[in-house]
Amino acid sequence: MKTLFYILLTIVLLSSCKKESGTVIYKINFTTNKITSKSLKLETDNLYTQFGDYITSLTPSKFTAGIWTVGYVDTVFSHSNNDAQMLQYMQQNSEILPFDDPSRIVDFSDNNTVTFNPSLGGRMNQDGQFVDKQIDFAYFYFMPIYFYQEVQLPAEYKNVQLNMFTSASVNNNVLKVRHTEMLNKILPNAKTIHGFNFIFGNTNSTFVVNPNGETVLTSGNNPISDATNDLIIRSNKYTNMIYNAPSSGETIVMSGVLSFDSENLIQVYAGADNVPYTSDDIFVYAPKFWERINSRLDII
Repeated sequence: MKTLFYILLTIVLLSSCKKESGTVIYKINFTTNKITSKSLKLETDNLYTQFGDYITSLTPSKFTAGIWTVGYVDTVFSHSNNDAQMLQYMQQNSEILPFDDPSRIVDFSDNNTVTFNPSLGGRMNQDGQFVDKQIDFAYFYFMPIYFYQEVQLPAEYKNVQLNMFTSASVNNNVLKVRHTEMLNKILPNAKTIHGFNFIFGNTNSTFVVNPNGETVLTSGNNPISDATNDLIIRSNKYTNMIYNAPSSGETIVMSGVLSFDSENLIQVYAGADNVPYTSDDIFVYAPKFWERINSRLDII
């Protein structure tokens, strides 16, 4: 289980604060739409060479995720570090996994905006708000347990049984499948039993930290958890988010957007026989698919 900050305090939305504090209202939009932000520029997808000839790319009509946690932190966390500041859209829950808790299942394709009770951690005042008036969140992290997608297959697959899928279903030529087999084709030795960790910021490149499931200690490559062998992917596609506390009597709205561009997310290859639309065809996520994730935090 992932261990995050030892202090997790829940604030109540729309509640009145004491005189020395303002009020913060939090909203978040989960979407598959591309959002304009200097924090992420999508690069042209490359193609894999190990799966046979490229056939086509598919866009899911439905794309959801069961989320362990998602949020921001200003520095590398460790048990001895009392200064780390955290703002979580969704708090880690070691008791309930996302597939057991409907409130932790996010439909990116539904494009809904919701208010939420964030979890704040670090140096807090008696009103349950940050002591620091300004916080530079150096890292953005997104930790799903799974992705689920529904995608219309090309007509050529109507009577084809795809060998690579053992835990998927196909109804009316619509493939309904979680991430597991498509991700395992790309990273066959990675450990994803507890999900996978996308950590953006404080790096100048994008890379997979532990493709073979090694144990990774708390470090710049694993800045927000204890020792883990879960898959960690680091990316520089992020610009620091600055939190400014409200003045006394002021009300601000922190409006977050978490987007996952699912257009042409799934690539299809001809497999070992190199003949398209046959049972050994390979379905995988596009290269560097994690760079389709983007986060923006606006203060209104």
